[in-house]
Amino acid sequence: MKLTILGINGFLSTAIAQYCNEKKYYLEMHGVGEPKNNSCDKCYQVDLVNDVLDYESLCESDIIVYTIGAGIQSDLQEGNDLIYNLNVTAPVKICNALNSKGFKGFFITFGSAFEIGETTERHPFTEEEILTSLAVAPNDYTVSKRMLSRFVSSYKSSFTHWHFYIPTIYGHGENPKRLIPYTVNSILNNETLYFTAGDQVRQYIHVDELPVLIDKAYKKNLSTGLYNIGGSEILSVKEIVTIIHKELGKEVPSDCFGTAQRADSGMKYNVLNGSKLRNAIGFNASIKIHDALKDYIK
Repeated sequence: MKLTILGINGFLSTAIAQYCNEKKYYLEMHGVGEPKNNSCDKCYQVDLVNDVLDYESLCESDIIVYTIGAGIQSDLQEGNDLIYNLNVTAPVKICNALNSKGFKGFFITFGSAFEIGETTERHPFTEEEILTSLAVAPNDYTVSKRMLSRFVSSYKSSFTHWHFYIPTIYGHGENPKRLIPYTVNSILNNETLYFTAGDQVRQYIHVDELPVLIDKAYKKNLSTGLYNIGGSEILSVKEIVTIIHKELGKEVPSDCFGTAQRADSGMKYNVLNGSKLRNAIGFNASIKIHDALKDYIK
């Protein structure tokens, strides 16, 4: 199998590349910089905003995975132009180019559970509910992801296109300011913890489960479409924080909640209904946060 990843050294691209290395798949990567925590058979230095991809090489791939994006981490303070360029313009341009070249393989893009928006509804959302949601979007990242999802759901392609809505992904190597590494590191360093009210409910999936899913979808010849990836656990921020404290033998500070503000605080319930994908290829996430914490504590 020849697999191409658009993106280098990102959280998701690294996990997929490491899986390819383990499976000894032929791997090419396109992006800025050299791979740091994995190897590849060929690396193309390209800036998607300003450069043109090598589509001749891309069209020789069995699977192309678009992992590049912007706006998910507010602390990076990425500008609106970059968010829309990388999350919408670039993948749309690639889809059109692959169509014109007659690509016949599999192309993968990612949506987000955040596309549900700020709703008071509390049930696992289907792909159609996410796609048609009119709930308030808290940021440009969410808006841009909605735009890409609407495009993917509407255009016709010569190739198979999987657009996966993903819940909250976690795992060793993620941005240290995200919830799990922030909590672990703060406890280990005896630092004061600051959280929102902690009542936001999220669905979690370990990053190592995603390349397994992609491999299974390929082998099962999954048809073009939008698919929710159901996570292995549904937990509130308070529950996550409590699990981490218990694992480290600590008590949760009574005054740590309600001391921080986040743009996604208005999204109280972000849970995906993963039955469509589960019924199609039999995918079930299995890694639990409790079992993955040892990698953070190291």
